[in-house]
Amino acid sequence: MRQTNPVLLSQLRQDYESIQAIGAPLLASQGMLVFEDSSISLMRYHIKSSMRPIVSNGDPAEVQYAGGLTGIVAGVPNTKYTGNIQIIATESGYEQELAEYVVNTLGGIIEQATYYDGRMDSYTRAYSLHNLALRFEPGEFDSESRSQVMTISCPCDYNYFGLYADIGSNGTVSVGQKTAAATSFSNTVQSTIRATQAALSSVGQIANAANTLGSLFG
Repeated sequence: MRQTNPVLLSQLRQDYESIQAIGAPLLASQGMLVFEDSSISLMRYHIKSSMRPIVSNGDPAEVQYAGGLTGIVAGVPNTKYTGNIQIIATESGYEQELAEYVVNTLGGIIEQATYYDGRMDSYTRAYSLHNLALRFEPGEFDSESRSQVMTISCPCDYNYFGLYADIGSNGTVSVGQKTAAATSFSNTVQSTIRATQAALSSVGQIANAANTLGSLFG
């Protein structure tokens, strides 16, 4: 039986041309989240998965008009979003160092991170995330998981204000900044934590000394 509306090769050719103009599909594995803090930026290699931001409005408001009509008013744009980061655990405990650094030094907030469509040194778009409130959930040991690596789940709330970089097609960007050697990561984190703790201790000692002097002249 002859179709009344068959699919024609000319139509498929037009579809092909339109799809090519939009661009190739993005692989789910083609991304990288980088913390914009030199002490922890190397953790980008151990971030197994993360959120890829996109802007959205808040819930719309309903308007009840006389006569029964229900109207809709768009909500304001969201600036606070929630996602999840999966971090690969290592034998040397880099994920533990990251948690210690975020909790003890940064106060639970990573000020800025950048998500790349691609790699840090070769990408098509980049997205700026702010005020990442990162939490760390315990890992799970399983004696039967002999072919899987351990990961740490990190719920994350963050601010996002929209796309800020569009630099063309893959391969047209220059190489990004060089980073420190991976072997220095643990030492950097530990020294930073010690410096912060020493500073807090000094502040406490100064406050105690001021109170003592005040009592002498009070």
